[in-house]
Amino acid sequence: MGKERSIWWKVPGILIWMAAAGLAAVNFTSSAGLAAALTGVLAAFFLADRLGAMPVRLPRLWLVALGGLVATVLASSIARGSEAAARLFGSPGVYAITESALWLVLPLALLTPLLVSATRYSTFLSIEAALLVGIFAGVFAAHREGSLHRPYFITDWLLERNYDPLPFFLAIGAALGVMLVVWLLSRRSAKQTLLDPLILMAMIVALFLFLPDGKIRQLNAWAASGSGDEKKKSEQQKGGGGGKGGQKEKGGKQENSGQNQDPDPSNGSGGKSFPVAVVNLHDDYNPPYGTFYFRQDALSTWNGKRLVRDASQKLDTDIGVPFPAEMIEVPMRDRADTEKQPNGKRLAHRMKTTVALMTPHSKPFALIDAAKYEPAPNPDPKRFERAYKTESIVLDTDFADLLQRNVGSEKWTPEVWQHYTQVPSDPRYSKIAEEARNLLPPHLRGTVLAQALAIKFWLDKNTTYDLGVTRPDDDSDPVAGFLFGERRGYCVHLAHSAAYLFRTVGLPSRVSVGYAVDARQRGSGSAVLIRNGDAHAWPEIYVKGLGWVVLDITPEKVATPPQQDKADPELQRMLGEMARQTPGLPKEENPPAGDGDVRKAFLETLQALGKLAAPLLIITLLAMYLMKLWRRLEPRFCEEDRLPVSAYRATLDSLADLGMRRGYGASREQFAEAVAFRAPEFAELTQLHLKHALGAGIAPRTRAAYLELTRATSRKAAAGVPWWRRLAGALHPLSWWKVS
Repeated sequence: MGKERSIWWKVPGILIWMAAAGLAAVNFTSSAGLAAALTGVLAAFFLADRLGAMPVRLPRLWLVALGGLVATVLASSIARGSEAAARLFGSPGVYAITESALWLVLPLALLTPLLVSATRYSTFLSIEAALLVGIFAGVFAAHREGSLHRPYFITDWLLERNYDPLPFFLAIGAALGVMLVVWLLSRRSAKQTLLDPLILMAMIVALFLFLPDGKIRQLNAWAASGSGDEKKKSEQQKGGGGGKGGQKEKGGKQENSGQNQDPDPSNGSGGKSFPVAVVNLHDDYNPPYGTFYFRQDALSTWNGKRLVRDASQKLDTDIGVPFPAEMIEVPMRDRADTEKQPNGKRLAHRMKTTVALMTPHSKPFALIDAAKYEPAPNPDPKRFERAYKTESIVLDTDFADLLQRNVGSEKWTPEVWQHYTQVPSDPRYSKIAEEARNLLPPHLRGTVLAQALAIKFWLDKNTTYDLGVTRPDDDSDPVAGFLFGERRGYCVHLAHSAAYLFRTVGLPSRVSVGYAVDARQRGSGSAVLIRNGDAHAWPEIYVKGLGWVVLDITPEKVATPPQQDKADPELQRMLGEMARQTPGLPKEENPPAGDGDVRKAFLETLQALGKLAAPLLIITLLAMYLMKLWRRLEPRFCEEDRLPVSAYRATLDSLADLGMRRGYGASREQFAEAVAFRAPEFAELTQLHLKHALGAGIAPRTRAAYLELTRATSRKAAAGVPWWRRLAGALHPLSWWKVS
């Protein structure tokens, strides 16, 4: 019965650690790595249960575990850079194997000694609890600080179905908190009553069930508002013709409108701008907009309250592409013509780029319109998260040259037309659209794209760029509070307002999100530096024969001061050069492996191992010396009831440095007699240790008394030993290894 109960009480701990490992791994590894992390947690609990019943020395256990982790990391690094491994298993295979190995060993190496240590010392229980809290807090901290779209793997699913993430997170926090309390209390004492955690659970459930809807809305508004300092940060650039007019926010404040548009976790800097990616252009290109637009996501589905992503994934086929493991062709119904027109002009041309990410991103982005994604080797793993190549079809003409074209596609069904033109039923949108249309000369009022341009100019003239606005209380239509109120807002308000007005006059439109970078920041180089403050949302119209075309809004009035910290040209150039340092050839360019190639790759692998040998040796020696030092100093800091053990072990270590070790088969008493002719104090220390180990009563002694016995034994034993022998023992990093 007792054994069954102990196994039962391990279930909450296993579930909690599996949840923590899954949350920690899901944004950083593949599905194979995630499965390996969960398997590592199960293996850690199984191994800790076996080791807990054995007389395992904790320092050795920690040393072996951390050494195994370091060895796995080094082996994975070598394998990923090895051409031989790539030829044998293929680049995707090497990545899958190394990711699985890393995420299997990581929880196994850290959790196993932690669980074993927690069964012997209560201090490790607190360390374990703090580690769990840190993992969960790290995953959900961004949401708490105002990034309502994070973590993506949860909120994307909820927001696409029009669910509020906040109550869901409250429920998760309540469940995890209760499980953590129950588990920790049960481990501290098997007789601990369940009354306290049950009362805590009842209080949390009552709070969650009976919290008024208004309070939840207040919590949402508070989380979305963020800190006042962040709102003061912005960027504004005056321009026309669809150029980016500074509708960007620093610190990820796009999410204030509740539109689910913030492009990536790299946004959200607490007001500090920093690089998130560098893009190398393979050809010279100056966009007609005056801005490089890098699309990452799009919002096109009207769910009755706001625009959200297309959950069916059948319409916006040009977005949602995963990071490429092989070449991916992006499906689109229409693409801009790259051939010269009868007037000698060219509408568009193909542009290749290489993107190197410096921060984790949930999905790739590309210069619009992306046609292909290809994998690329990471030029510098210490600097960049990953790299990939893109091929885009970029416009060579601005929106004014497209006014005679129509919108939509002949291939669209009535359902597709309805999807991209569905709009709120509020008649005020039609009133504004008609007011904008009347600004056109009579001969242009029947031109559909001229109506779009009129709406853009109307918004430019009648809106104010302002980061200091708050989210409206009216949850039915987040844009209405902006457009029919003071018309003060930022890129999210402007982009959604434009999309709604475009749809009102029958123009298929959507809102895209990603990054927008002023083309002048590129200078004369080929690199475009993207910072977190370049996160942006903009409206797009589907032009017949061209696809989605940007028609951005640039307010003439600006209430927020312009951003002062521009991109550093030297940093941009340096990162661009680093991103061009491609280590080796891509997989498709490698010739078939022959015997000579395999031998060469094997020698190169040995060479790489040789380069790592020195740092690995230094790290290993440092770890050994630190362990040796800790064993000597432990009697000064350990708990009182452990003094007989730690003092005896520290003395044995000092004797081992002098070449005195207990022989195989000799008892501790026999070894004490052998040392007693030099240091009689060692016999007394041995007796104290044996009585403590056997549970016999011993007279209480102070820490100073134990330390004096240790010093006296070491001093007298060393009296007859040559200086060179004492020095050799002191420098020996593993003199303590076989001490018992």
